[in-house]
Amino acid sequence: MKKILVVGSTNIDIIAQVDHLPVPGETVGDAVLSEAFGGKGANQAIAAARAGGNVTFITCLGDDDKGQRALQNLQENHIDTQYVYTIQDRYTGTALIFVDRKGENFIAVAPEANQHLSKEKMDPYHDVIKEADLIVMQLEIPYETVKHITKLASFHGKQILLNPAPARKLDEEVLKTVTYLILNETEAEMITGRKVSEESLHVIGHKLIEKGPENIILTLGKKGAYIFNKTIRTFVKSFPVTPVDTTAAGDTFCGAFATSILENNDLTGAARFANAAAAISVTRLGAQPSVPSLHEIERFLMNHNIPTHEK
Repeated sequence: MKKILVVGSTNIDIIAQVDHLPVPGETVGDAVLSEAFGGKGANQAIAAARAGGNVTFITCLGDDDKGQRALQNLQENHIDTQYVYTIQDRYTGTALIFVDRKGENFIAVAPEANQHLSKEKMDPYHDVIKEADLIVMQLEIPYETVKHITKLASFHGKQILLNPAPARKLDEEVLKTVTYLILNETEAEMITGRKVSEESLHVIGHKLIEKGPENIILTLGKKGAYIFNKTIRTFVKSFPVTPVDTTAAGDTFCGAFATSILENNDLTGAARFANAAAAISVTRLGAQPSVPSLHEIERFLMNHNIPTHEK
């Protein structure tokens, strides 16, 4: 089975379900509090593994109880955790999340141990990078580490999937190494300086491709995903669902896409498979608790009259 290496963050999510998201200065009462495993790196690793992928994860945890529980959770999801660091005298990353009754959210992240995933910590793992078929990253770890890994991966001729979240400007030396750039509207606007609209999609696709990535997958929420490369310009429609919590939809998409693209190497099919996984995830509360299994994704696709061999 082809190997996916995910390098990224791990958080514990503290979730407050509220009737509506507060405006500055407003206190919203009657919140329902819960806790879940999260972090963009961990979410994407879990999503790839549950979709059937062979996943190794490199991350930093604190030496607290939350870090121990997060590690156990990764292992229970059949992820190779032998390269997970525990950082002494540091807390595991924490995200504070408000979710309203429409499923929309506000998120603030305290990175804590995630800040310690430095490029120097990656130096012993050149062989892990060389053995991977696809390397998946996000931006909740130090940006210098992301740059370092893209350089190593490119040197070894490896495919790279980059999800530039949280949104920030990216160096062209990074973008030129990327095989699959999966980004949402905010991230696309940050990188290109252009407002995303139906009329501007083609221009934005061109601007992104000119910066170096081979394939652009622009996620558009309930509208689906727009795929753009030198030969393909197409929409892949989403699946209509009633949202409960959209927190991990993008991460679920990325993880499921990673597994699917390695399995059948078809962009449109992989995006459709990832759309199905993301659609299931938004009907559930929490980041990793919402991530579906391969069986659930395949059943969902069959219920929408899409044969699983056309994922």
